[in-house]
Amino acid sequence: MIHNRQTKSEIAQDWSVVRKLCNTAKTRYLPGFGVIVNTPPEEIYNLPLVLAYAVLDRVLNVLRDQGEFSCKSWKLGAKMDASQNKLPWKDYCLVDKGRDARNELAHDAKLLSKADCLHFIDAIESELRAWSIV
Repeated sequence: MIHNRQTKSEIAQDWSVVRKLCNTAKTRYLPGFGVIVNTPPEEIYNLPLVLAYAVLDRVLNVLRDQGEFSCKSWKLGAKMDASQNKLPWKDYCLVDKGRDARNELAHDAKLLSKADCLHFIDAIESELRAWSIV
């Protein structure tokens, strides 16, 4: 769906960072202690959530600039709305619900649970895969 291979490659790299941050638990073997799993606090998953929506925003900017849909606003919600009937969204409502949660995080410091963060990240990835971007 994205015509420029370089841009598509950069977006795929950005998405790999999101996924890497989602897989932050580390398992280590320490002689005499056995296996130890370092589990980060749940709040850490809010960072890849914000980054995932930044990737989606970039994708929508590229698709808008390619002429897939029209939108004059710089806001993610406006671009999502303008693209809703122009792009083959799989679950627009879920991604939009996550956008609202991301906004509450960014503007009101309302943290999401790990499960919610991963659920919304998975929803964005589903869209990016359906659009042949990642």
